[in-house]
Amino acid sequence: MKETFKEVVANELRALRARSNLKQKEVANIAGIDIMTVARYENNSVSMQLDMLEKILSVYNVPLNIFFTNVSANMQN
Repeated sequence: MKETFKEVVANELRALRARSNLKQKEVANIAGIDIMTVARYENNSVSMQLDMLEKILSVYNVPLNIFFTNVSANMQN
């Protein structure tokens, strides 16, 4: 079964964190958000808001357009 868009987004967020060798708590602290927000986004258990997603992506220095380009490419695989 093909992954949904939100599942691919969650997977990509986890992959970014893994490549950065950061824990969820570290991402939350750097982004200035709650650790549960990071966990919920990575687990696809909450509706994502662009402003929160942008804060998380800022930790990895990844702009939204590049992130969504990668997500789109992953969905086509």
